[in-house]
Amino acid sequence: MDNKKIKVSIVTPELKIYEGEAGYIGIPSVSGGLGILPGHLPIMCFLDIGIVKIMNEKETIFIAVCRGYIQFVRDNANIITEAALFTSEEKKAEALEELRKKHNISQEITEETKKIARATAALKDLGTF
Repeated sequence: MDNKKIKVSIVTPELKIYEGEAGYIGIPSVSGGLGILPGHLPIMCFLDIGIVKIMNEKETIFIAVCRGYIQFVRDNANIITEAALFTSEEKKAEALEELRKKHNISQEITEETKKIARATAALKDLGTF
């Protein structure tokens, strides 16, 4: 039996969320779900809001992540994400909804875009543009 393991590290700007070993990890990439086993080819891809599934002999761990990226090389998976929450299989949807509410970048962009549009309109009224 092959005893190779993946070393997994998940960090946010504030802290390291998880560090451990896995026989399999499932990743929510922006192009769709991705499964990684030991010996996988090196990859780097962007993450979507979703669930990272970490499986080892003892347990399956679910961590909701909010965008970011994964670098996988030589059985090392380094995940950097804006935010992360430990969750369970039963509460995955709730964890994802919490991340979407707290980190809704499209809403932030929309509000900022509105402010910029108002400022630009005001400058045009003043004859600056």
